[in-house]
Amino acid sequence: MPLAFHLDEVMRGSHHFVDPSYGDAAERPCWFRLRWGAPLLASINPLSSRFLRYDAAGTIVVDGLTDEPAACTGTLELDYFGDKKITYDLHFSARGSTYRYLGEKTDVDLRHPLLLIKTHTTCYGAVTDDAGQFVSKSVLHFDLEHMAQFARTIRLERT
Repeated sequence: MPLAFHLDEVMRGSHHFVDPSYGDAAERPCWFRLRWGAPLLASINPLSSRFLRYDAAGTIVVDGLTDEPAACTGTLELDYFGDKKITYDLHFSARGSTYRYLGEKTDVDLRHPLLLIKTHTTCYGAVTDDAGQFVSKSVLHFDLEHMAQFARTIRLERT
């Protein structure tokens, strides 16, 4: 039987509305908690369409938009060899509408290991509405103090 893996990740930070119809531009809390993973062999095979691309599901909070944690689904893509970025593409519902959170960890160049601490822990994101209009912008961080807890969530399972 094939193996799959998954792990849990939490990113926390703040956002501000760029569309005044949603609220003022004050900094507000924003975070997501995701479980992401994929079939193991497909995710490490450069010839696979799933190479370094993972399904993600969890909850997201965009204070002032979501009244409580909203369920979200999407993908996480690691692009170390092309654009050198990690992309979170998540979809969620709030206020009777659907939204998209698109976040990127940029400059994830494996040739510069000292920079990886910053580039792997800082995510620049934006929320758009179902018409593609910008609602908010955010900066989220992975807390390195939680690295051991993060590592303990890694699981292998038969599919």
